[in-house]
Amino acid sequence: MNETAGFDYAGLETALQSVDADCGAAESHGLLCGISCAAGKADTVPWLEHILGEGNTLSAAAQSCREILTALYASTLWHLNDGDLGLALMLPGDDTPLALRSKALGQWCQGFLYGLALGGVPEEGGQPGNVQEIMRDFYEISQASFDHDSDDETDEAAYIEIVEYVRMSVLLCHEELQPLHSQAPERLQ
Repeated sequence: MNETAGFDYAGLETALQSVDADCGAAESHGLLCGISCAAGKADTVPWLEHILGEGNTLSAAAQSCREILTALYASTLWHLNDGDLGLALMLPGDDTPLALRSKALGQWCQGFLYGLALGGVPEEGGQPGNVQEIMRDFYEISQASFDHDSDDETDEAAYIEIVEYVRMSVLLCHEELQPLHSQAPERLQ
């Protein structure tokens, strides 16, 4: 689960830390998915400024990080719209302790909710279909505290089920909020 269409979670996390980004890999990807679900696609400039901070573009590290994020943007939009349910969440790999993966999942959900808000989806009422329920569930996941130190098989199975629920819920939100986007977008250059 640590790769999203060829993107390495640890590599992106390191790149974001090297430029003192305002959020990590999981939250950045959740934010992108939330904005994309709400608005149909995210404008890269505000998304990048939110993550990197305004004016954080001069260093080589910032340029490298921007390139990774821009490629992640194109890939994410492609997978949200391709109809093959191929979207993967940007989360730490299975070799990461469960408590850290769970925390990253909470950050991912927090980013998604913030992205929905930035994209114009109201917090209360007015959402089509299952979106309101999904927002409540994501809020609960983002606020959950995981105190487990062991990587119990039951906890692992529950984590995997929650990740799949989140992934499918994002695709459902996208479908319900963007019903006219039935064709895959062209890849960005």
